[in-house]
Amino acid sequence: MRLAILPPAALAGVVRYFHIEHSSPGPVIVPSTPCPMIGFYIAGGTRFAAPDGSERRCSQPMVSGALTRPTPAVWEPGTTFISAMVEAGQFARLLDIPLPELRDTLLPLDELAPQLGAAGLQERLQRMSGSMQWVAAVSDWLLQLLGRREGARLPFSLPASALALPTEAIAGHCGLSVRTLERRYLASYGQTIRDSRRMARYVKALGRLMLLPPRHGLLTRLAMDCGYHDQAHMVRDFVHFTGMPPGVLMEGAAADAAGKLRLLRYEGESRLVVTRED
Repeated sequence: MRLAILPPAALAGVVRYFHIEHSSPGPVIVPSTPCPMIGFYIAGGTRFAAPDGSERRCSQPMVSGALTRPTPAVWEPGTTFISAMVEAGQFARLLDIPLPELRDTLLPLDELAPQLGAAGLQERLQRMSGSMQWVAAVSDWLLQLLGRREGARLPFSLPASALALPTEAIAGHCGLSVRTLERRYLASYGQTIRDSRRMARYVKALGRLMLLPPRHGLLTRLAMDCGYHDQAHMVRDFVHFTGMPPGVLMEGAAADAAGKLRLLRYEGESRLVVTRED
């Protein structure tokens, strides 16, 4: 079972939602996302391939940046965890860790910031029962991080609609040179403006695919609505971000609720939380 739960009001705009996975073992593909993640294991752990090709295991509090490619992993029997999906551009309000270094990687949080007490929080979570208790405990911890960073310089952020503008126009509106804009954007978002534009189209199209029933002409219409030049353009992006064309992706997710594509399946209110648009 998986849930997506909105954060309390005090974290709105910083945390997009909490993802909770209950006893979900086996191979899984973690889809690409612009949202950094901060996660805690209630039980079990994850095995995944490191950038150097070796296999690693993680059962400690972990953190990752934007995932720009599909990430295969194996969840051990009984694996249960809670992850805070951080809004793109807001990571620096919580943690003083260079976000570009976390792109496409999963790292133990205590090794990067041992002073935050993430391991102690995970131990407390393991003594609790129930999703809402986990959400409340992680929310309190995140609010403490916000308080610690209150005096720090706010991260550079842009409204999502600004990505529709040329980079030169964004720089002009911000009163920055293009080079300064790109440097600040990379530091706050962990990827370039160009890459963010590409991912924003994909995320919008994927969210709508998760909501809409299959029908003739759907992909062509989605491509037009989500800013693609044509359907072939959208297909190329989906292959890049998910490893397969959109139609094949959603057919696979619909066919097997416990399969590798199960992270594209949410039910009821959780599906609305995950797929909502800015």
